Amino acid sequence: MTEIPLFPLKTVLLPCNTLGLKIFEPRYLDMIAACMREDSTFGVVLIHKGEETGVDTDIYSVGTTATVNDWENRADGLLGITALGIDRFEILSTRTQHDGLTFAEVKILEESNTQEAPEQFHYMLELLDHISAQEGRIRKTDQSFSEILYQLIYLLPLETALKQRLLEIPDCADRAVILHAELIRLGVIQYVKPEAANE
Repeated sequence: MTEIPLFPLKTVLLPCNTLGLKIFEPRYLDMIAACMREDSTFGVVLIHKGEETGVDTDIYSVGTTATVNDWENRADGLLGITALGIDRFEILSTRTQHDGLTFAEVKILEESNTQEAPEQFHYMLELLDHISAQEGRIRKTDQSFSEILYQLIYLLPLETALKQRLLEIPDCADRAVILHAELIRLGVIQYVKPEAANE
């Protein structure tokens, strides 16, 4: 268990993915400065109820630890950072400072990682390559299946609540099954492969 500062947002950060943020509130400017100075992590959590600038927000209990991958002083005077998602975590308890910054005692959740994509989900690699090419991205060839899933979840036009649900699933194979069903619903794939149908 460890204690980290929290950054509640109305979006989901996934492990192995990045998120661009504009920082303007003093509590988060101080938090980011401390994280950069100490090379430490903070936690990104999805807001269930409330606003990003509020102090009494209702947040989900599972989020993603993050580091500051890049930063810039923007022309509009705000601090721009790129947060890199690292590990999933579960909140055990929280405390809030006088400046409104919340700290959480968290448990890092181990990833049920499958290095190779099961045969019935090989099409997900092709789909990721297709989407990446459209966006001018180059997919790393040494990605685990877990990383491939997170990349797809990040790039696909999925509802935020579904992204959160997928983040909370502990098993990589179970995450793949639910994503597979969603791809069918969205019409991204037109049929259920026989192997996948037996899951």
